[in-house]
This record gives sequence, structure tokens and C-alpha cells, in this order.
Amino acid sequence: MRAATRLPIAVSVLGLGLAAALGASAQQEPQAIPDAVVRKMIELGLQNIQRATCDGFNDCAPASPSEFEVPPLTLDQARSAMLVGTRTALAHWCGLDADRRSLLPMSRHLRKVLRFNERQMALAAIIHGIQQSAVAEQLKARGPCDAATRSKLDAQLPKT
Repeated sequence: MRAATRLPIAVSVLGLGLAAALGASAQQEPQAIPDAVVRKMIELGLQNIQRATCDGFNDCAPASPSEFEVPPLTLDQARSAMLVGTRTALAHWCGLDADRRSLLPMSRHLRKVLRFNERQMALAAIIHGIQQSAVAEQLKARGPCDAATRSKLDAQLPKT
């Protein structure tokens, strides 16, 4: 993907990340992420899948042309990974145990309930990470997490 094409995608994802983060911090339903943005996130994830680990030890193979045509994740699955990425960024920002209370429950659900294979797990993790990083940067620019937001988020996250 050319750099000129990446910038609008990144801006869209960043904007949605902040909107979702603000919605979550206000304990509202997160705004729906448009399918077009989710498709771009899947494409970005597939372009970077070779950076992930697929069998616990080795890097994943680069995405095939067929994976770009029919991705290993549905739009709803990718959208969920984006929303959990936002939640993880918020938890980190507020000083909560984001790995244990956001990322691990998502991973457990994908493996045990949805029975994702290694490739699907890798793509979901990449999408989650891209979203988390984008939202984290925006939250950092806002300053520290306030007590009310932390309390609301703490009540929403699993206690496991």
C-alpha cells in the first residue's frame, strides 16, 4: 500500500479510536465502526501478518492473494478486535491490568469458544494491537485518566 493511501486510513482509524475511547469512558455504547474502516484494518493487518507468530515460535507467512480476497476474519470479528483494542488502551491509560482484564479474556474467547486457528489469532492480535496503539497515543495526549473514568472502566472490565 502506498504511503499516500495509508495516511487517510490511519487518520480514520485514529479518529474512530478516540471516538470509541471517549464513548467507553463515558460508559456509552461504542460508536459503530463502519465496514469500510474495518475492511481497511483487515487489509492493514494482512499486510503485516508476517510480523506475528503463528505456531508459537515462527513468524507467520505473508498473506496470500486469496486471504486479501476472503480474509480469515469476518468484519464482525475484526470489529470486535478493534473494540477490545480500544478497551485495552483505556485500561492501560487508567492504570488497570489491561492484559489480564481485556486482552486475555478476548484471546481465551477466540481460542476456546470460536476455535480460531493460529492464523486467525495472529490477525486478530495485529488488529487489536494497531487499534490499541492508535488509541493509546490519543489518550496520552489527553493527560491522565480521571478517577470517574477509571471507576466506570473498572466496573465494566472482567475481574478475572
